Amino acid sequence: MTDSRLAGGVVAVMLALGTAAQAQQPLDPYGVTVAAPVDAPAPQPLNPYPNGYGYYPPPPAYGYQAPSAGPGYQTPTPAYQQGYYLYPTEPSAPVYAPPPCCCRPCELAPPVFKLQTSRPRKLEHIRRVSLGVHGTVFGINQTIGTHDMVLGGAGLQLRIRSQGRFGLELSQSFLHASYGDFQRTSLPFAFSLMFYVFPNRDARHFNIYALAGVGLMYDAINLRDENSALVEQDFVEWTAHVGVGAELRFKWFAIEADARLVGMLRDDLSTPASYYSGVSGGPIPSSSYGGMGNLYVSFWF
Repeated sequence: MTDSRLAGGVVAVMLALGTAAQAQQPLDPYGVTVAAPVDAPAPQPLNPYPNGYGYYPPPPAYGYQAPSAGPGYQTPTPAYQQGYYLYPTEPSAPVYAPPPCCCRPCELAPPVFKLQTSRPRKLEHIRRVSLGVHGTVFGINQTIGTHDMVLGGAGLQLRIRSQGRFGLELSQSFLHASYGDFQRTSLPFAFSLMFYVFPNRDARHFNIYALAGVGLMYDAINLRDENSALVEQDFVEWTAHVGVGAELRFKWFAIEADARLVGMLRDDLSTPASYYSGVSGGPIPSSSYGGMGNLYVSFWF
């Protein structure tokens, strides 16, 4: 009795263990009846997209359907099929952005260079200095016998001009007059300020000018004294003058002419001028005036 119960209990335990083992087996959702071995790995979650193309099924393959080449010909199947993805598989190329300007020169506009299409204008040469010679006729309000005093001669002049309308002149003349036993030689030196109507340009051929200045004149007189002897007496006169003139110039060569009104005052501080102080009719009057005409030939540099 005891053995039969023991055997019955063992059989019941084995049936219970078999029933529990059958209850622990995972169900196959696809109806597969083959049971997994006991030491098999735990089942993985199901892949709803077994083809590997993301959320959408792969596109159909488009291949060229070649015409039938006879019995046994098979159309080749393209080996590559492109899929569709929700997001791009490669990152976009970086876009370069220059750094912000931190210096003042960056904010300035670049310089603009213009192409020189014409030849540069050549600077005009301004001629400022001239040297020349002149001829002079000088008439004075003095009478020698029945003759009016008229001196004639020549001289040298230096003129300096600005780029505009102003200039100056230094002139030295050598004049002479002879009336029988009375002979006069005068050496007038004059300094003049000049004003030209037109500026100093080579293109300007004709010009008009005015001048005014002062000077000093040395006089040497040869005459006969009361004893009929030939004597020489020297005098000095202070002069002042004003005048107008015209110029015709061709670059470096010029011809000028002017007329001047000259006033003279004898210096009585030296002899023999002091002998004639207060005496009328001397070889050189105490004061006199006259008109002077000059013709110039000048070379400009």
